[in-house]
Amino acid sequence: MTKIAIIGAGSGFGGRISADILTRFQQEEIHIALCDINKDKLDIVEKYVNKVIELNKLPARVSATTERREAIKNADFVLISVSIGGPAYYDEPFESELTIPSKYGITQTVADTLGPGALFRALRTAPEMIRMVQDINELAPSSVILNLVNPMAVLTTVLTQYAKVPLIGLCHGAIGNAKQLAKVVDVPFHEVDYTVAGINHMTWFIKFMHNGKDLLPRIKEEITGRQRQKFEFRSEIMEHIGYFTTESDRHIVEYVPWFQHVDKSVLQPYVDITRNVKNKRHHWYEDMGITIDKADSFELILSNESASGIMEGMVKGKPFVFSGNVLNKGYISNLPDGVCVEVPCTADRNGIHPHTVGKLPTVCAALNMTNINEQQLVIEAILEKDREKAFQALLLDPETQTKLTMQQTKQLFEEMWNREIELGMELF
Repeated sequence: MTKIAIIGAGSGFGGRISADILTRFQQEEIHIALCDINKDKLDIVEKYVNKVIELNKLPARVSATTERREAIKNADFVLISVSIGGPAYYDEPFESELTIPSKYGITQTVADTLGPGALFRALRTAPEMIRMVQDINELAPSSVILNLVNPMAVLTTVLTQYAKVPLIGLCHGAIGNAKQLAKVVDVPFHEVDYTVAGINHMTWFIKFMHNGKDLLPRIKEEITGRQRQKFEFRSEIMEHIGYFTTESDRHIVEYVPWFQHVDKSVLQPYVDITRNVKNKRHHWYEDMGITIDKADSFELILSNESASGIMEGMVKGKPFVFSGNVLNKGYISNLPDGVCVEVPCTADRNGIHPHTVGKLPTVCAALNMTNINEQQLVIEAILEKDREKAFQALLLDPETQTKLTMQQTKQLFEEMWNREIELGMELF
């Protein structure tokens, strides 16, 4: 029996990915072990998954526990989708990570990947996730770890230093945007051949073919022309740089410096979307590729999440291609080896195999490097428990550089650090 542990099952991922797994393993006796420290949320997800099993007459079984080590024991796959220290996008410490930089003129729209908020999210998240990996090493030595936690590149790199089992980072941005682009040029998605590569939340479409025809020129024409309003910031990036980046307009403004100059009122609606995640759970499912009317469905339908496809590929030998976050080993030739890159991968019985992409367009690689430079300092700060390197990472942050002097950046860092300590966060 294949055992799949989901740590942080009370998150938006828990129920949805469980349904994906049940859809792909309809005939198999699998065990989904749900775990969350919030028992109320855990109970809701457990009831939902049991209902899917019951209504579809599946041979699977589900268990639920607040004890991580119990869920992990003898697992074949461990999926991690946790938020350490508090809810992911509301209440503390997230609220302080958003509002303190705002006092200094920095508008963060999500604060989970890059920027002042994401820096401190990484610092407070890494220690507990390292302990999770150490538990997995001990209790599930034949497992595969699937990380869904942001900041993806930083945490995947840090955890890889500790994991004695295969580990990969997953994000639904590439496939979600590929489907979106297929609609832009009005072609069936299943007929598209595309390649997306770069770093998490800043990957680039470097190939988009249909029936042997290159559709990237047409995509650029549409996105910078009559469909421009659908892509408020990414259309501008594509107009001037020539390539389409996968992450949403709500996210991309945090990874480049230019949009901190726009009127704050332009960015505020995106901030409000993030803050309303608590009250608009169904919209989260839309990001995952499930329409609002199907959000609570007990039907066996698949989302855009790749976790279940990886499991099916490795267990049943059905090759599955997806976008994965891995440490670069020449997969992207003009990004440094050892940094976390997002590239196409194939999962099969022999494991997970990243594809070699080659060279990114120079301008795309250069923009990736602006983020990688900051990420590398955050990674070193965590691994070495070095507070000064954490501050230096903030000095390299595109949003912060756009707004603050070095001395102001120091003041911001100290205020945020002290607030995290006040809230009882473990940094390093």
